[in-house]
Amino acid sequence: LTETQAMVAKLPVLKGKTDVVTMMSYGFDPYVSSWSPYHGAVYAVTESLSRIVAVGGDYSKVRFTFQEYFRRMTEDPHRWSQPFAALLGAYNAQLGFGLPSIGGKDSMSGSFEDLDVPPTLVSFAVTMTKASKTISGAFKNAGSYAVLLPIPEDKETELPNWEALKAYYKNVLAKIADGSVLSAHVVKEGGAAAAVAKMAFGNKFGFKFEKTAENAELLFAPKAGALVVEVPADALESVKNTFDAVVLGTVTDTAKIELNGKALDLDDLIET
Repeated sequence: LTETQAMVAKLPVLKGKTDVVTMMSYGFDPYVSSWSPYHGAVYAVTESLSRIVAVGGDYSKVRFTFQEYFRRMTEDPHRWSQPFAALLGAYNAQLGFGLPSIGGKDSMSGSFEDLDVPPTLVSFAVTMTKASKTISGAFKNAGSYAVLLPIPEDKETELPNWEALKAYYKNVLAKIADGSVLSAHVVKEGGAAAAVAKMAFGNKFGFKFEKTAENAELLFAPKAGALVVEVPADALESVKNTFDAVVLGTVTDTAKIELNGKALDLDDLIET
């Protein structure tokens, strides 16, 4: 019941066993892309990488392929601005990460009468790793903490700080490897609150949010590409010292999600 955010599959072998897996993920937010095709493409690439990292993949070995879909091109120059801005954003992200897109498919016929598709550039990230190095997105233990790790951004441009983000990904992988991160989930629509709920569903753990003013704003913010990670109590200080981390609360064995003195039953949330 905790949705898987990246495909991880062992290679088929004729004899014996293998630990080698292929990985694939995608990134796209139609709301961000409708607001700014440039930012939409940047965060599509970023989200696809974050999803690879969230399951234990090495971002630095990824290759991309882009799927693009835009409204029909006419003589109206405004229509040409959308694919141009999106491709510039995707190119900026490739330069920032130092990773190439080696394939893609584009279509500029997404119009029917007076309806147009949102400016769409979906990033698919592909790589390989060992199955033994991967983790899932569901909470593992009561008593763990859930911590939001916002992506390092330039506040003026609202774009990622590429060098800081590459260090962030390396640090997440190191924390997964040493057991400081037990599970991870990438923030999508609904923000960190939705990510926590989805992480709780899989193994039917409950969650108690910390009651702080600063968390209230962050809980539902669409922090595309940011990670919510499960951290054991004895690793919390190490994670807080490594990242600009926000502790959201604690994993419980109550099968309820608690916030500001109110409790919601997990089964009711799953059904909803």
